[in-house]
Parts: sequence; C-alpha cells; structure tokens
Amino acid sequence: MAVLRIGIIGTENSHAVQACKRFNVDQTIPEGKVVVMCPGQGDTMKHCKQIAKDGLVPEVVRRPADLVDKCDLVIIMNRNGKYHTPSARLSLRAGVPTFVDKPLTCSVREASELIDLAHKNNTWLSSWSTLWHTESFRSFLAEAKEKAGATQIGMAGGPCDLDSEHGGVFFYGIHTVELALQGYGYDVESLSAVRSAESALVNIKMQSGVLVTLHMIKAYIFQMLVHGEQGSAYRALNADDGYDNGFKALVDAVQNGVWPLDDAQLLRPVQVLEAIAKSFKTGKTVKL
Repeated sequence: MAVLRIGIIGTENSHAVQACKRFNVDQTIPEGKVVVMCPGQGDTMKHCKQIAKDGLVPEVVRRPADLVDKCDLVIIMNRNGKYHTPSARLSLRAGVPTFVDKPLTCSVREASELIDLAHKNNTWLSSWSTLWHTESFRSFLAEAKEKAGATQIGMAGGPCDLDSEHGGVFFYGIHTVELALQGYGYDVESLSAVRSAESALVNIKMQSGVLVTLHMIKAYIFQMLVHGEQGSAYRALNADDGYDNGFKALVDAVQNGVWPLDDAQLLRPVQVLEAIAKSFKTGKTVKL
C-alpha cells in the first residue's frame, strides 16, 4: 500500500512535532510521511519553518488552500477549535481525507456542517483524543468489567484550563469528555456543570441509567473510576503510547477507508462540551 502523503495545518500545537517525530524522524509509522506544512491561524511562518526543519518536512506553504492538493491526508492541528472549520471546509471540498486533532470544532452547528460536507463529497472525516487509544485506558475497561461488573457510576478526570484562550473548556476538556464517552457510552441524556476557581465538576445522566461525573482539574493527570455491581476499580492512566497508537489508528483507518467513529459519535463530544459551557453560564441542567 502506498505511503500516505500527509499535510499538517496548524503548527503551533506540540502535536505537530509529535506527528513529525513518528512519521518522518523516527519513522515508527512508515505508512505515512508529512510532506507539507502550513502555519494556519495561530502560528507564524517563522515557527512553522522551524518545525518543518526539525521534523524533516520538505515543504512549507503560507495558506491552507495551497496545501490540500499536495497530500493524501490533511491533519488540522490548531489548538483553538474555532480555527478548524475553515481549513476542514477546504480539504473536504477538495475530496482529501481530513483528520481534525480535537476538538472537531467549538460549535455544534459547525461540527454538523463538516459532517454533512464530508458525506456530500464522499470524503473521510474523523477527530479524536489519543487518550482513549492508550493501552492503559483499554486495559482498564477490561479490568473494571472483571472487578466491578456492570457500571453503575463512572468517573473520568483530567486537566482542563477552563478559561483557556484556545477555546475555554473545549481546550483539554475534550480529553476528559471523550474518555467518558468511550468508557461509559455516548447516550448522554442530560448534564449539569459547576465550576469553582480553576476546577469543575460535571454530572451526567446517561439514557442507560448510568451516572457519570467529569472531574476537570488543574493538575496534569488522567483518571478513571468505576463503581459497579460487584465492586470498584480505579486507575491513573498512562498516556505514553497515546500518540503512537492514535496516529497508527489514523493511517490505518484512512488507508482502509474505515470511519472509526460514526456521525453521532463525532458530534457528541462537541455537544457535551457546548452543554457544559452553557451549564456554567446558566447554572441549569442541560438536556442533549
């Protein structure tokens, strides 16, 4: 199978460095190679050129429009999700498979637009946090099922800068939200959120009856806790293999034409984050 030519838009994110390390420098994922970069909104040409030089990327262009016809896969990596939609529109309209490095957008309306555009142009689209691709997370789910039985109450915890200039709760909150959705289900019925200083607690009711809490904190630690019919299970997650597994899953999905997440699963994290932001403002429970 031919090596995927990858183009990266948005190079201020450290994830761009991590992608180049695996695809170009160490070549631990030989199925893909980053061949072109664009700073996108949020970065400068000077910094982008340095990232490209260090990452052995042969070409840098000024505009996303100049990148899409040079690659087989576009990865959009701006830290602020508000910048994702314009670039994704370009690549999807050009028929180039597109991966948006979380969150998909900071708006349910824009996320729905991109999903519809992908189908209209018969073009692959996905977006995810690498945290739930870690062996630590996946083995925890198996362990929790064995030790605790069917989940009654679940917790997902992780770092979050609630007032981040890169999208508030959407920035980093996406990791905790996706851990919860992958761990406890996408059938969110309603949620309420409260914040105190730099931390937040989100209470979620699932249609299944499972109760879920999100702990959004300043400290850099990702955690899962399950209370079930038979007992409890807890783990502080090890994220070391997240980039390796996440990028490998990406190239495998594109090469095989598989959508790892369906439309509802792509949209749900954005819906949850938008509902959290709304609950912060109103102090009320938000139905999804």
